[in-house]
Amino acid sequence: MNSADFAADRLKNILIKDKVKAQQGFIDVLKSDLFKLLGDYFELSSDVYVDLELSDRGDFGVYVSVKANRIKPFVTA
Repeated sequence: MNSADFAADRLKNILIKDKVKAQQGFIDVLKSDLFKLLGDYFELSSDVYVDLELSDRGDFGVYVSVKANRIKPFVTA
């Protein structure tokens, strides 16, 4: 990869990340909803971390990370 290709790729990645981060309110709501949902099943010991990546094709990779101390007891009706 020559320096022009490297620079173009780097610029593209910066623009993609900037576009994804433009929806900060969305990320905050998503984190809150995931924390509530996962909290029903796990005893959580950290905040939820969410990372979105926009691919060249226009689809998103959604990466969620959270730590839990244990799985809560599960009772079926």
